[in-house]
Amino acid sequence: MGVADMIHIAIVEDENKDRELLKEYLERFQAEKGEPLFVHVYPDGEEFLESFSSGKFDILLLDIHMQYMNGMATAQEIRKSDDNVLIIFITNLVQYAVQGYSVRAFDFIVKPVEYSIFAQKLYRATQRLNRTIHSCVRFKVLDQIVNLQLSGILYFEIVARKLFIHTDTEIYRCNDTLHSIEEKLNDGRFFRCHAGYLVNVAYVRSVGKDYAMVGSARIPVSKHRRKAFLDAIGNYLGSKI
Repeated sequence: MGVADMIHIAIVEDENKDRELLKEYLERFQAEKGEPLFVHVYPDGEEFLESFSSGKFDILLLDIHMQYMNGMATAQEIRKSDDNVLIIFITNLVQYAVQGYSVRAFDFIVKPVEYSIFAQKLYRATQRLNRTIHSCVRFKVLDQIVNLQLSGILYFEIVARKLFIHTDTEIYRCNDTLHSIEEKLNDGRFFRCHAGYLVNVAYVRSVGKDYAMVGSARIPVSKHRRKAFLDAIGNYLGSKI
């Protein structure tokens, strides 16, 4: 399993003893549950935001009280670009939970943190992530990680040995190969109709002798792949009846 396929968790905590405790709890949780975790550690909100990008993290363990930039202000900045990351606040005072609704916090853990409570809440968060894993795939896009809904991807294209992901909203330059993408997806919606194209058959509007209209794009279809391509489209349509 590669780093991109793991659950990325960030600890943002300015107290060293609390950071170490959370790291210890995450190691124990990973051993008990078998969840593949990649843990990032930051001593304050400002340093975290310097490395933050949308889709890079799945879960944030965010201390509310920090010396330079508190957790609530950090969460407000995060929500300007990332609506999906699950924020779990670590706090001394329960009343801060009310403020958490404004940044759509997933949960709260009150200090001193007990492992049984920590594991229960983290398990809920990982289950939330795992329920959507079938519909989302993480891709390495240039210098960042993005999570894309499979239902929103029209096709993958190779141009001058570079891989591009065409979605219903934008185009991404991906650092992967088309073959590895095909293996990673292993999804009946996607078919390799040409050496340089992997298309989502849900978006196929029509198929000609040597091409297919995928959304508004004209995609080449190899002669020796055409029959299997038509079969894939038929199988997809049949599954929707």
